[in-house]
Amino acid sequence: MRRDRRAAILAVAARHFLGEGFSATTMSSIAADAGGSKATLWKYFPSKEVLFEAFVDAATERLHCDVLAQLSAPGEPLAVLQSFVISLTDVLRSNDSLSLQREVGAQAVRLPRVAALLRRRLVDNLEAPLSEFFAAHMASGALRGDNPAEAAWITLALCLGFNHRHLLARDVVNADEDDADGADGVMSILRRLYGP
Repeated sequence: MRRDRRAAILAVAARHFLGEGFSATTMSSIAADAGGSKATLWKYFPSKEVLFEAFVDAATERLHCDVLAQLSAPGEPLAVLQSFVISLTDVLRSNDSLSLQREVGAQAVRLPRVAALLRRRLVDNLEAPLSEFFAAHMASGALRGDNPAEAAWITLALCLGFNHRHLLARDVVNADEDDADGADGVMSILRRLYGP
């Protein structure tokens, strides 16, 4: 029951934070939309900052798990890597993810713990498993190279780098063209660097 109530509050908070932004969102509006009192809300989340951090944590946990699942799929290493890249770029470019990234970026100075959490989920927690993926396939000769940590870092940097046009502009004129360029562009570079 308590877990369900917490999840319901987080769902309402997500709508507010993504729709109105952190600064414009009030605990009163979240409590009203969640169908409870402010006292109940404060029992679960003692401040708006704590609620925002919990929202970012929940949203990025789902993102993180979905993307990482691609690395353990069976198949030829470049095909598995391509699935990972497509999954990550799709997640990064989803409307909710873009709104989340923008809002966390806007609050980064005020809420450094939340910014650090987003960085851990988007970079740090993906980098180690991706490095292990490269290490295994470089050791077997299926992928070229001898620096799996660098390969993981380059892969994430490329995925995040191709995201900048979407992140910095609310309306991307050629969204379909950019979507194709993103994952395809990343994979073109990775094939040249690490393909057999």
